[in-house]
Amino acid sequence: MKNSIVAILTAAAIWAGTWPAASAENSIVGTWLLTSFSMTFLDTKETSHPYGDHPTGYIQYTPGGHMVMFLTAGELKPPAAGSYTDAERADVHRAIVGAYAGTYVAEGNKVSYHILTSWRPEWIGREQIRYFEIKEKTLTITTPPIIFSRTGQTIAATLTFDRVE
Repeated sequence: MKNSIVAILTAAAIWAGTWPAASAENSIVGTWLLTSFSMTFLDTKETSHPYGDHPTGYIQYTPGGHMVMFLTAGELKPPAAGSYTDAERADVHRAIVGAYAGTYVAEGNKVSYHILTSWRPEWIGREQIRYFEIKEKTLTITTPPIIFSRTGQTIAATLTFDRVE
């Protein structure tokens, strides 16, 4: 009888959305605003901020296991005329930190993305691994060694986000 009551109360708490707040606060689920992006070149150990001091964008994780990310350098320039020239379009593309979407599975401090669409076509249909830490309302994501698309060098990136919701 006691186990039945515990099971009913647990189910009611989940259904009502009143599961302990720590669970929600420590969850990757939500919308996160990018506050910084840095990378370390693994061959030289040099750290840089290739997208400036104020990159912008969001990453979002749904309760159903979907994610989307779009991040850019902070100061994108509009076209000089009504539409972009090829050179202006290339500049905008170079300013993209990341743009992809797919499904995800979070286990411990590791999140695995199955990429369904991406600004990097070679990622589509593949898995990307990231590591994360949540402290209060800050999400820090680090990458394993990856190839930086602008230079071809191997890097590890660190991205910091503030929780929006």
